[in-house]
Amino acid sequence: MAKTVMFLGAHADDMEIRAGGAMQHFAARGYRCVSVMMTNNLCGAYVDDTTEDYFTTDALATQAIRHREAEAAAALLGMEIIYLDFKENSYFDGERRVFYGEPAYDAGNPPGREPLVVAQYLSHCIADVAQVLADHAPEIVITHSVGNCSAEHCAAGHLAHSAFQEARHRAPLQELWFDARVQSAGDILHLDPDVLIDITPYRDLKVRALEAHHSQRIPFDRVENTDRYWGRVAGTAFAEGFRTVVRVV
Repeated sequence: MAKTVMFLGAHADDMEIRAGGAMQHFAARGYRCVSVMMTNNLCGAYVDDTTEDYFTTDALATQAIRHREAEAAAALLGMEIIYLDFKENSYFDGERRVFYGEPAYDAGNPPGREPLVVAQYLSHCIADVAQVLADHAPEIVITHSVGNCSAEHCAAGHLAHSAFQEARHRAPLQELWFDARVQSAGDILHLDPDVLIDITPYRDLKVRALEAHHSQRIPFDRVENTDRYWGRVAGTAFAEGFRTVVRVV
């Protein structure tokens, strides 16, 4: 049976941005690659190139767009997708953005389970994610850093970490990595990756997978700058960086 590597991300495009090249590195070495999306992906989509307003579709239409894009990217990368459907912090109801905590949020009854920012603290949610890990037994689990990042990215990292600790007693999990995506100059002071993967052979494929997420207008320059930065550190053209948080020996 092939070994497995798994990325646990908050949103549909997170894996491609942070570890799209690394996943191809593992795939080329015979690994089965799985992308887990924690949220229900209801928040925000540009519907065409001329649209200025990000929130032009309602929640269900946005989810359909984002899942279609995610599946197109996964097909390019040869990856499997698992949807966990924790709710996002907000969604667009067709007229305005509705935030978690507002009466309108629950009144709109968005599909999905507990919001991800809450789920990270709930034992049954941690147990459910741990069950996914136990069922698939990935050798390496990659997720978001819990440092200087958005609330949902941090929540995904916390939830993945707790689930990993629970699941490693039931499955042969070996390592948990946090990503090292540089989003500002100050990030390089605390990211401190101990794993740098040369993604130069897979860079074009990573870009094509990112392009599949057309509705998100991904900041390709920032993604490229991060990959180039870790490439310089690694002595290659492009690299992705990760920090080992848990190593089971």
